[in-house]
Amino acid sequence: MPRTDQEQISHQVEISLDMPPVFVYTNTRCMGRPRKTESSRRSKLFPLRLTPGEFACYEQAARKLGVTVAEMLRKGADLYIQTRGKGGSSKKETQT
Repeated sequence: MPRTDQEQISHQVEISLDMPPVFVYTNTRCMGRPRKTESSRRSKLFPLRLTPGEFACYEQAARKLGVTVAEMLRKGADLYIQTRGKGGSSKKETQT
């Protein structure tokens, strides 16, 4: 006995609800964000030992600033280098 249109639709819905979803993923070269240049990749690690108190202080400060601890330490190191003169002097050396 052939099914009516309503029975066929009902039957199709029941089957699709009982079956697990199928996800199709296509991997193309155009997907994702562009690759970083070799000079802009952060691939070098610098191990740094901190006391739990130092780590908590840096973590809290970074959270307040809205940056990561690593970013804060990088910028802090850059600032330190810029403000200190050659040989450890606190005066910034002038170029001649």
